[in-house]
Amino acid sequence: MELTNKDLELLVNEQNKVLYDTVYDIILKEFENAISFTDLTDMTEIKNKTLGTCGIYLSSIVELLHGVRYLIAQGFVESGGILAASAWERALTFRKILLEPEKNAQIHTEHEKAKKTPWTVWDMVNEVIKNERARTGTAIRAHEARIFYLQYTFLCSIKHGNPYTVSYLNRPDRSTNEKLFQLKSNDSDVDRDLKIYIKMLAADNALDALIDYSREFRTRVNWLLDLRQQVDQLTMRVPILVPQIFITDPSEMGEDFWQYLLQLEEQRRRESNS
Repeated sequence: MELTNKDLELLVNEQNKVLYDTVYDIILKEFENAISFTDLTDMTEIKNKTLGTCGIYLSSIVELLHGVRYLIAQGFVESGGILAASAWERALTFRKILLEPEKNAQIHTEHEKAKKTPWTVWDMVNEVIKNERARTGTAIRAHEARIFYLQYTFLCSIKHGNPYTVSYLNRPDRSTNEKLFQLKSNDSDVDRDLKIYIKMLAADNALDALIDYSREFRTRVNWLLDLRQQVDQLTMRVPILVPQIFITDPSEMGEDFWQYLLQLEEQRRRESNS
């Protein structure tokens, strides 16, 4: 059999996907070592309380990232996806707190509602993006907030048991174990990239949260910014093909956003065929 350049490119791409596991472990290790580069000079009572709130979120994210890695490695995609949704939410909330650390840490401390968090996910998404664009002096891109929120939609389709999603994740051929109604590891090659994607959704947002924290309280920032660039380059150079796990339509997404997604998909197909 004669291999074409396209065949060789796909083969190299498959081999390079192990780099996603390496990146995930690096990000997790950076969270575990976050306190080592935290500036503890000139501590006031308010700053001490604010750092205490940050410590809560750093600890929570570390635990969730460990859980996601373990469950996905064991092939428990649904359970891993549920934890990844929580990790994504936790990282976003941490980023929201860091927009105004003292003020938002106090709001967090005083919150007394069981059924509501202090801020909605959609509002936090918009505020985080607006702050990042103001910091860099760049314009908000078309549908940027919706694209970011779509990550959460994807993970929540797993977390909340969307009918199509739960059916896909529990299909019989996901595992070589053919026994019914038993704990099964998903060892399907079809879902290999899905496992990578779930992990990276959690880790990617967590990395940005750690960068935000480091800008505010740590001396180790530039290395993380370099890591951010390396992660971005990896996702561009080593694409992953994620299977469809939920169904939606223009009435749910909005016609303008739907057309934008179709344009992105058409662009992806052209690039993959070139």
